[in-house]
Amino acid sequence: ITKVFFLLTGALKAQTAHRWADVFLKGDVEEFQGENRGGKHMAEFYDYFPDLEDAAREFTIRRCSEKAADFTAIDLANFIDKEYYLTTNTSKDSRSPLIRSIPSCRLDLIRWGARFKDNSQRPYFEGHERDDVKAHRQEFITYFLDRKDFYYTITDGEKPTWKLPTQSPPCILLFHDESTFKSGEVSAKRWFFGDEAPFHSKGRGRSNMGSDFIVQHESGPFFTLSPQEYQKAVVKYPQLEEDT
Repeated sequence: ITKVFFLLTGALKAQTAHRWADVFLKGDVEEFQGENRGGKHMAEFYDYFPDLEDAAREFTIRRCSEKAADFTAIDLANFIDKEYYLTTNTSKDSRSPLIRSIPSCRLDLIRWGARFKDNSQRPYFEGHERDDVKAHRQEFITYFLDRKDFYYTITDGEKPTWKLPTQSPPCILLFHDESTFKSGEVSAKRWFFGDEAPFHSKGRGRSNMGSDFIVQHESGPFFTLSPQEYQKAVVKYPQLEEDT
């Protein structure tokens, strides 16, 4: 039965294997190597379009280096499909599939060195720990601490009050606060290329940025509510009574 199965499938029979073993041991090595056994030998897609592979790889590197974690193998497949028809100067039939399948594009990404891993890396700013930067930061902080009697400040504790400057001329501190919020979801994983991770993006969609200037002065937004005002606030915002 085994012999019949080998004959039907064209597999290597015992006699054929013995003959090639004899060629390998006693015969011509070039003849043995020229058989090209061990798999189907034929040209691959990129063998016909090497420039298209270079363009696809550059496209991958560019998309992997972006902040947005929205690059997928589908994007690569669509890019290759579009470039293929531009290269061959042909038109695609609307019913035709992608010229290179999505699973093949995933294998391309891995073969080129890309990795699909958790989107949890954050950029580390090594410049913040340079000696000159640390020295300047310490000088900056010391300047304000040495001049604290010139500023409007507040006391510590649960009921802070304003402390007026005791030195002249009085100075008012201004703070610029700016935050950017993404309106989309965060991707759990993304494609990375190379050893460096791109800047982290909080999610997809439109960005909502809030920016304001805070003035540290007794006329500013620092205030307290009277008991009556607080009760009215609790009616509108019940979460004020929740323990945090």
